[in-house]
Amino acid sequence: MPEKELDQVYQVINKLDSAIDKLADVSSDIKQIIAVHEQRLDQTENIIERHFAQMDSVHGRVSQLRDDMNDAEKRVLTQINDINKWRWQMMGAAAGIASLISIAAKLMPM
Repeated sequence: MPEKELDQVYQVINKLDSAIDKLADVSSDIKQIIAVHEQRLDQTENIIERHFAQMDSVHGRVSQLRDDMNDAEKRVLTQINDINKWRWQMMGAAAGIASLISIAAKLMPM
């Protein structure tokens, strides 16, 4: 092989070595980028899991509050009904007493 062709082969080999080194650097950089992205994905998944746990907790508290409010509403309605019954009983008793006083007043001579 002539020396000129040999020099060209060496140049091609040097360029291939340089390209291989650059590809190795790029590969290393890509691995680092992927590692960072995987770490971010893991962090995001952890955050999402915590948010879902918090939402479940809030949902449970809201459900408990709703149940407590329904129970309180039932108690208040029962108390209101009891008060209304008592009021009507007192009004009936007052009407009866007024009637008796009216009848007694008519029967009594003046």
